[in-house]
Amino acid sequence: MRRVTILLSVVVLAVVVSFVLYYYWGSSSESLYGVVRIGTLRGGISSLDVISMLRLDEKYGFRLEVVLFSKTLDLANALARGDIDVAVIPAEFVAKLREQGSDIVIVAVDFYQNQAVVARSGVDAGSIEGLYGRRLGVFKPTGTYAMFKAYMKSLYGADPEEVFKLADMPPPQLVEAFQRGDVDAVVIWEPFVSKLVKEYGGYIVVDYSTLWRKWGGPGASGVMIVYAARSEWAYNNQELVEKLQKARAEAAREWNNNRELAIRVLEEDYGLDREAAGYCWERVRMEETEKLTKSLVENILAVWRLARQGGYITGDPESLARGAFYGAG
Repeated sequence: MRRVTILLSVVVLAVVVSFVLYYYWGSSSESLYGVVRIGTLRGGISSLDVISMLRLDEKYGFRLEVVLFSKTLDLANALARGDIDVAVIPAEFVAKLREQGSDIVIVAVDFYQNQAVVARSGVDAGSIEGLYGRRLGVFKPTGTYAMFKAYMKSLYGADPEEVFKLADMPPPQLVEAFQRGDVDAVVIWEPFVSKLVKEYGGYIVVDYSTLWRKWGGPGASGVMIVYAARSEWAYNNQELVEKLQKARAEAAREWNNNRELAIRVLEEDYGLDREAAGYCWERVRMEETEKLTKSLVENILAVWRLARQGGYITGDPESLARGAFYGAG
């Protein structure tokens, strides 16, 4: 009888310990591994893809909770409301959010403008002007379209609404319309640029890097995608931000130096064939710097000035920049 009592006691103790451990390690994992709720645009590549594939969040001692959005505006609004902690988002959207009164800060630069105007084979257009009057596919609720409008106004003195026949639809539908011939060209980002060129026989009329240099921006191209956070969250979780910065920088290095890894990401996550994936990898170089530097800040400010010229923001970029760059003073 005594042995039975002892055995039952051991079993009960084991059950209690199991529940305690489950509660501590399972339901309270945030106390052990800080959680970053991070939002990103569905269908847009970033270092986040590599972080997830290589589990770099685990390596650096935090846990990612990824939330996908179909529209950049929805992503930006979720960040402003605090539904997510961090957003992988176009740089000009940060300026827009700050202009609207949201205290959003940039914590890292991910990569540079890779968008392009891609025309179908058989469409004779040696320049943007060669597409005037034609049917152009765009997705308006994006930074890509906002900056396209800015480039058109600044460089060509034209409004896309007036010089093109615009077809507004999400990227998957743009790809289908391109394939069917329902549009003559599209304004789109990677990995869709590479898919249209290598899988559907399109060609690049002009890319944003060329437009950037023509506009006179610093560097080879303008910053496209940044990691942005609510200021309060970032400064209350500085150790977590540093871990995220380190994981993102390592992911960028892995992407830049491991072609096979990048191709695997593009094949598995985005459905590109190997040729298109290799072409995309050649076109997209990620920023390996962990923290913001003076040159990166100057580049982003130039992007904001361009956005203002194009009418996307109305506020003074230098004023919007005060306090906008995490750790940069």
